[in-house]
Amino acid sequence: MSIPQLILEYIKVLLSVQVVAGVVCFAILCIFRDDLRALLLRIAKIRFPGGAEVSTPQTARREETAAGAAKLPSPPEEEVKLPVTLQPDEAEKILELFQAERAKAYLWEYRYLNLFLAFNTQKVLDWLASLPSRTSSGLADAFWLPYIPRPEERSAIITALQAHYLIMIEDDLISVTPKGKEYIEWRGALPEKES
Repeated sequence: MSIPQLILEYIKVLLSVQVVAGVVCFAILCIFRDDLRALLLRIAKIRFPGGAEVSTPQTARREETAAGAAKLPSPPEEEVKLPVTLQPDEAEKILELFQAERAKAYLWEYRYLNLFLAFNTQKVLDWLASLPSRTSSGLADAFWLPYIPRPEERSAIITALQAHYLIMIEDDLISVTPKGKEYIEWRGALPEKES
């Protein structure tokens, strides 16, 4: 066998499907190494042939997250505590600055809610706030059925209000939170028709 034929045979071996596929797989593993590592860390459960199963702590964390999402807690009311080493006038100034920043944050959040909450969502919030006492989810659903015929939309409205802590649901009773009442007061009356 001559040298050119030998070189040609080596080239055929190097360009075979198995070698090219191996090189491509190795290149993909090198390029996407960090992404693949993150993907493997997110895998919660692996089932092997024969019925063996391996699970990671991610499964328990996901179950805790799902259980926590079912009941949305109200935001914590934190009291501001300042270091003792501040002079009284310095502490008062810091508290005033903190309250001004908190007011600015509420202003921007309420502006966002004006854009985010659809007209029907704001109407439902107003209706809930106008009731003399808490109401059940079933009554609210039945009341809004003629105005909002799709059950998915009614459910999405309640979920949106609850996600922004404008309402609270406890034991299937809906109540408007102080934040919800403050938002309604800030926003003012809704127009009769959506513009």
